[in-house]
Amino acid sequence: DVVNWILGLQRLVLGGGGAEYSCKSSSLDEPLTPTNFNPKRASTQGSAQVRAVALDNQAIFVQRGGTRVLNAALSNDYISTDYTASDLCQIVPEIGQPEIVRLGIQRQPDTRLHCVRSDGTVAILVFDPNEQVTCWVDLDTDGLVEDVAVLPGDVGDSEDHVYYIVARTINGATVR
Repeated sequence: DVVNWILGLQRLVLGGGGAEYSCKSSSLDEPLTPTNFNPKRASTQGSAQVRAVALDNQAIFVQRGGTRVLNAALSNDYISTDYTASDLCQIVPEIGQPEIVRLGIQRQPDTRLHCVRSDGTVAILVFDPNEQVTCWVDLDTDGLVEDVAVLPGDVGDSEDHVYYIVARTINGATVR
């Protein structure tokens, strides 16, 4: 399997083209090493070639089809103690179309996932599993959004700063 992303969470989580894997050592609190490395398939959704983002001990990633956003979290049932994937696009399955190409995670003032789409628009997920909030918002601007970056606010600033790289045509020239 081709590995598209890796996140260090409660375990090392890898997103492959055909499946997601949770890697652990042979016993609790032992470090991972080249000889003590045990990958287990956690989900068979498959991941797109889009960098995943960490949300506490969860991995937010784009499914291999490129249009769905999934959340891989540790299972909270007593049968499985590994990561399982759930679809964050269930209420609006077409929100990722035509394709999601970049992700950015904002944590303050609330959790927002910025999904840059291949058509230069952005879908924003306002997400709070504790409050059972899942809300998608479309963002459109003059020009084409190419990338997103989220930086923490200054001391005393209660919000993260979200920056988009936007390609615009001004006086016949493309500027960013």
